[in-house]
Amino acid sequence: MLCSFVVLYLLIVLPEPGLGKQPNILFILADDFGYNDVSWNNEDVFTPNLEKLGREGVILDTYYASTRCSPSRGALLTGLYPHRLGIQRGNIGTFRPTGLVTDFKTFPEILQAAGYTTHLVGRWHLGYCHPSYLPTRRGFTTFFGQFSQQTDHYSRIYLENEEIGEGYDLRRGENISYEGAGKYSTHLWRDEAQSLIEGWNSSNSTPWFLQVSFTAAGAPYQVPESYVKRYKKRRFRNLSEEDTIRYGMISAVDSAVGDIVKTLKQRNMFENTVLVFSSDNGVGGDVGNLPFRGSRGTLWEGGVRVPALVSSPLLNLDEGYTTRSMVHITDWFPTLLKLAGVSSDVQTDGFNIWEALQQREEFSRNSLVYSLDQDDKSGHLQHGIREKNIKFVWGNPDKFEVNKRFKKDVYHLFDLEKDPTETENLASQYPELVEKMKEKVKTLVKDVKPAFQPNRYSLGYPKYHDGVISTGWCETDWWKILWRSLN
Repeated sequence: MLCSFVVLYLLIVLPEPGLGKQPNILFILADDFGYNDVSWNNEDVFTPNLEKLGREGVILDTYYASTRCSPSRGALLTGLYPHRLGIQRGNIGTFRPTGLVTDFKTFPEILQAAGYTTHLVGRWHLGYCHPSYLPTRRGFTTFFGQFSQQTDHYSRIYLENEEIGEGYDLRRGENISYEGAGKYSTHLWRDEAQSLIEGWNSSNSTPWFLQVSFTAAGAPYQVPESYVKRYKKRRFRNLSEEDTIRYGMISAVDSAVGDIVKTLKQRNMFENTVLVFSSDNGVGGDVGNLPFRGSRGTLWEGGVRVPALVSSPLLNLDEGYTTRSMVHITDWFPTLLKLAGVSSDVQTDGFNIWEALQQREEFSRNSLVYSLDQDDKSGHLQHGIREKNIKFVWGNPDKFEVNKRFKKDVYHLFDLEKDPTETENLASQYPELVEKMKEKVKTLVKDVKPAFQPNRYSLGYPKYHDGVISTGWCETDWWKILWRSLN
């Protein structure tokens, strides 16, 4: 079935007969896992727990997230492409006076209204400078984790330079927490998730949504020695020291996922739980994204095509399988809300894929938006879309840079079925197809919200906040000014 790029309005109905009570939802979001960073795509990587879940459920082989962390997280929680949220250009970095637009309802907010308790463990990374941006104000009943970007995996300290000062970043709710001092981050998030599950009664009718956002395998590259021993053997001698440690971090996450699933089964909760695993974007280097071209932050396949799976007894599969149907991170929004039995008019760019997963059918989605962005200072643009097997990029596929002179008529066209690694630009050979794709982009950009990625504010520097990554130093509602011209 053909699908339109035009935003959908979804009427979510009650669960179909036979689904039973509202399912629990466990969403595992890994940081910087590339396509080549899991054992089902690369036998040299040790991820047996994730692979077992995938082999028992569905491995999503053609799965897309956004180019960077914050855009992917925003797309997940709102079901909207980042260009509708004004965060398509990049991360909401530390000390930037911005956050996820509060006018959009989030997935956990909607679940709360449907009777769910909602919980976030690990990384937030959608803004913290104003209290209204915090996860506890955006639909999460509880939060234990970090507001901002990456810190040291043991100390929870962010240090860029001495002038800015060290910034400690760990919160329980909105309060500073010093729990787990010195504990490795992956173990900290695992232990918190297990503690939450152990505190819930399996016979209780209250369903839950738990998002565990691991800070691995993002830099700094740190991991206990036990996880890197296997990667130091002769067969891995061509790995750099950095990749050796990074693969150890990946194996640590895999082990943590196995422990969490074990706890679910011990508590008799796994039978009524839907588990999703997804990465937020590709790796900054190249090895983890192979065989694809490019890295995190780019529109090349290596930056956005990442590992993902869904696993649950509720799928009612005789055996697991791998699908090559196109899936986007926004698809979880309508899919999981449908399973939760929520009745609501919700604007979404995603598609409900649950029934197709169960029936081993092709999905409704056959097109997606990689990114739509244009610098409001220089006119420099970067638009990327896919329709069926055709990928079209208007502008530079590499990392978006502002204040660059606009490069007119720069096009990339690829047939991903024949050329998944994007080695041959077909734009000059098929000018009519280029014009057709340009017209699609021109239609789509009517819905683009100007991106807001301001420079950092020194007001947020931890040296002015007793050495802590803190909130309360910026104003909100930036979109009411920036998007005024669109009304």
